[in-house]
Amino acid sequence: MSKNKKDRSQLMFGVRCVLLALVIIVISASFIYAYLTGGQMNTVDIILNAAAIVLTMAVMFFEIHSYRKFYNEGVRQIYHEKDIELDKLEKFKQLVKRNDFIYNFQPIVNARNGEIFAYECLMRTADDIGLKPLEVLKYAEISNMLYSIEKSTFFNALAFYKENIEKFGGKKIFINSIPSVILPDSELAKLKDMYADISENIVVEILENDDDDDTTIAAFDNLRNILNCNIAVDDYGSGYSNDMKVLNNNPNFIKIDMSLITSIDTDSKKQLLVSNLIKFGKKYNIKILAEGVETKEELAKVIELGVDLIQGFYTARPSRDVISAIDGEISEYIIEENVRLSKYDNERRIYDADDGENVNVFNLSLEKFAGVYVAGGTVRFIGTKSHIVDMLIKTADDSETTLIFENVNIKGATETTVQIGDNAKAKVVLLGDNTFNKEGIYVPETSELTITGEGNLTVKNNRNGGVGIGSSYEKPYGDITIDTTGIITVDSSGDKIVCIGGGEKGANRSIRILNGDIRATGRGICTVGIGSASGDTDIVVEKGTIKTQCIANEAVSMGTMYGTVNIRTTGSLDLTTDGERVTGIGVLNGGSGSVYIVSGETSSVIHGDIGTAIGSLGGRVDVHCDGGRVLSHAEGTRVCGIGALDAGGTVHISGGTVTVGIKSSEPTWIGSAEKKPIITGGNVILEDNGTISPVNSAGEELVLYRMDRSQSYNDNITTPAGSYTYRAQRDERSGQLCVYVPERVREKIAQMIALEKQANSVNVAAQ
Repeated sequence: MSKNKKDRSQLMFGVRCVLLALVIIVISASFIYAYLTGGQMNTVDIILNAAAIVLTMAVMFFEIHSYRKFYNEGVRQIYHEKDIELDKLEKFKQLVKRNDFIYNFQPIVNARNGEIFAYECLMRTADDIGLKPLEVLKYAEISNMLYSIEKSTFFNALAFYKENIEKFGGKKIFINSIPSVILPDSELAKLKDMYADISENIVVEILENDDDDDTTIAAFDNLRNILNCNIAVDDYGSGYSNDMKVLNNNPNFIKIDMSLITSIDTDSKKQLLVSNLIKFGKKYNIKILAEGVETKEELAKVIELGVDLIQGFYTARPSRDVISAIDGEISEYIIEENVRLSKYDNERRIYDADDGENVNVFNLSLEKFAGVYVAGGTVRFIGTKSHIVDMLIKTADDSETTLIFENVNIKGATETTVQIGDNAKAKVVLLGDNTFNKEGIYVPETSELTITGEGNLTVKNNRNGGVGIGSSYEKPYGDITIDTTGIITVDSSGDKIVCIGGGEKGANRSIRILNGDIRATGRGICTVGIGSASGDTDIVVEKGTIKTQCIANEAVSMGTMYGTVNIRTTGSLDLTTDGERVTGIGVLNGGSGSVYIVSGETSSVIHGDIGTAIGSLGGRVDVHCDGGRVLSHAEGTRVCGIGALDAGGTVHISGGTVTVGIKSSEPTWIGSAEKKPIITGGNVILEDNGTISPVNSAGEELVLYRMDRSQSYNDNITTPAGSYTYRAQRDERSGQLCVYVPERVREKIAQMIALEKQANSVNVAAQ
């Protein structure tokens, strides 16, 4: 029975006794009055009055009996409670004597990245002792043994910490202290000798139920100085801790009491109090910790308000085991909330990186930095692949910089993600997997960019007129050199876009791909994979693999929309171009220049209404196939395999294997409207019985000769203008060997083959 119920029972018992006493008095008075006045009472009245008296006395007897029973039970309860107190006191003494304290550890979590920052050491007792922490302190105070508790806590906790240092992973340990109990310098000296190597990881918490005085303030200053530890004010806002405690003890941490955190997501007054404390902490370099976070909503709100640390059942409960990380979903949620909030912060700043510095872009973003400025030298950027952060990186004008990117996943919120200064030289070194979102690397026309390293880079550009690597569709670009062993992927979409390159090349600038696996995908209205949109372009491919896919109304995979093109490749090209008007390699609209395929393997496949796989539309681009393997495939209404649909431009094939396939109602296989193709070597294969009218360098008409048996053809051909050596190898894939030679040479070849067959027959007969 509760105390209130007992009080009500006692009150009702008293009322009933008073009423019964009044009844007895009235009845007795009637008898006395009748006797004194000589009044007559009939037999019935006497019997009724006598019965009333007897009944009333019986009721009073039972009421008094109940009261005595109730009283005895209360007395027994008092003695029972006293026995319990004595039993607990005895258990407390055993606990201290045997030093049977055990400890749980509750993680304190970084409010920015969800990682464990520290552990609070929480005193517990075994089940056979069964005392709660507050009970231990209560009996310690009764027994005048608070000093023993304080000493045991420090020595036990630090001993366990040091013995299990690997489990704690170098994280801090928070230890509760009693300000009214002061460890003498001799004990502090022992602690220093035993634990000097971990002293920087010790945080001493000042308990909330003690008032400060000059002695305790001096004691904590002394403890801080001797142990080189940190101080935390515990349970701020509980009613005990106050502003003076914070000011007097100059803490490194302030732990906000659970009373201020509970339902903070819906209580604007609590939000205001906590927000002001956080501002105070930031100003004086004090970390603010939210205690008692028990719901997802409370967690989200304290992150939004800007606390530094979080402790509560929602993030992690106390445990005998020292856990290395909190639940992955909760940790991920903390990161996502910080990333989400950082996008809308109005106080974001630019970070100045020093030469030789390692910059964690994820942590910078959580600290509200909008970008990094590199004046010069080498700066290493380290990121988190799974989280995109808003971060601009800029180098100074007239600077020489090396930017190392390692697992960086960043996004330029309103600008190109990485920006090279004017008249600057920048080397980008790739390590791990890196992603630049919302545009890639801007290279002004006066600057130079070199990309190296063994890592990968993915550029996602989905802004109209955005930058992949180089500049935008309408701006000139600088020197671009790629020499990697990794993969570079540029994925661009928009009305007018260039994946690698820009509007036009700057003076004496070029795109050089020395090595690497380059993948460019462009989708839009006007799209260029690698090269220029509106001006000249120079492209050199030495080694590596380039794969493009451009889909647009007007598209060029490698080259330029307008202007002069100079392309030289000895690498591997795999280009696919789809649209209404398309060019695989060369110039889309008019233009001039040259395309040299020296060696390697080049494949250009187009699908469009009008287009050319290699060459130009209406321009004068010379195409030279000197070696390697060339595959040209064109599908559309009016398409060209190699050369030009209109105007001029020369196609000269002198070596390698050239295969052309066309599906069109108006095909141009090889050559142009003005000039016939020149063939002085090479295995030239036309699929689906395609036909051409080639000449040699002397202008002699050539005819096709299919070599049925020979694996190669090597012949010196003499013309009125001079001689040349025709070399060709059988194609292993198709099994064909097709050469174009003057008619007289074909007849000579046929005679030679006939003589060979005759000689072989004679040899067989002789055997």
